[in-house]
Amino acid sequence: MYPIKNRHRDYLMETLALASERRGFCAPNPSVGAVVVKDGVVLARGRHWAAGWPHAEVEALKDLGGSVRGATLYVSLEPCCHWGKTPPCTERIMASGIREVYYAWQDPNPKVAGKGAEVLNQAGISCELIPLAEAESFYESYAYWVQHQRPLITAKLAMSLDGKIAGPQGLTVLLTGETLRYHTHSWRKRSDAILTTINTLMNDDPQLNVRLAGEVVPKPVYVLDSQLQLPKTARILTTAATLTLFHAEKVDSKRVRDWVAAGVHCKAVPATSQGLDLMAILNALGQDGWHDVWVEVGGRAFQAFLQQRLLHRAFFYIAPILLGEQALSAFSAPIPLLENAIHRQWRAMGEDGLYELEFAVD
Repeated sequence: MYPIKNRHRDYLMETLALASERRGFCAPNPSVGAVVVKDGVVLARGRHWAAGWPHAEVEALKDLGGSVRGATLYVSLEPCCHWGKTPPCTERIMASGIREVYYAWQDPNPKVAGKGAEVLNQAGISCELIPLAEAESFYESYAYWVQHQRPLITAKLAMSLDGKIAGPQGLTVLLTGETLRYHTHSWRKRSDAILTTINTLMNDDPQLNVRLAGEVVPKPVYVLDSQLQLPKTARILTTAATLTLFHAEKVDSKRVRDWVAAGVHCKAVPATSQGLDLMAILNALGQDGWHDVWVEVGGRAFQAFLQQRLLHRAFFYIAPILLGEQALSAFSAPIPLLENAIHRQWRAMGEDGLYELEFAVD
């Protein structure tokens, strides 16, 4: 006989798989999956599609009617018990006839944080937490955002074996192959927003959208552009879901008005001797509700994020080529990468290499 705890785990892992399908599209809400089971048969599955849409539990229960009576509900995250853009999930669960609920992680939001389970238990519906390490990892950025009101930052930088990111005079060089390009687009998709710099846009004119398996998905894009120099011909103007320019507090007001009239958001942030204040930018991203932000920048900005210890994760894409002494180096100063890393992993990715470093963040 298959152990009961293992059956619970299997269904909860399925809820996480459902939640992962919409990761990067639900913020400021967490992405959640739900499965309804009765007599060992899955009756329905649900996932939270986007903020303002029905939550996963409601989505799973919507078409079941009386057949759900006595069934078990599995959810990746504790059911909510408060009003937001939608009613509390606990009310829908109590009205459905569900007999018991199992969830994989307690919601860190103080509005829930055990209260959802308490409401259901008091209503006579058994509600039990079966904590999964996979759920803790999945909701890490959400928990961080709840506590700090800013996102976790993941950045990537492609370089040659000799630590170069471009040719002489900054000439653009295609470094990595298809496998790492897929990795980039996968991380763009699972992230809530993308952050880049005006230098990257001027040098490469990237689209910064998701292009996977024939689908093209626009994402919110933010640009560090202190003097609002973005060209009106930049591709990002047509490929981003929304576009926000972070600029210095002292800037030509006409440029601000022109960009706002064109549908672009402009946000003034303080500047330091090193450029725009990165912590102020992260706080602004948090205020917009983002949990995960993917950063695609050049060596200088990447170095600034590292030196200020603002990265949670860094991906170094290593191409098996040498660009030579005249090529542009990734960093202008030594950075103690390894001594600050709490996790390191090297993987072969096609003909290229991927070196992943994870850092502790305050």
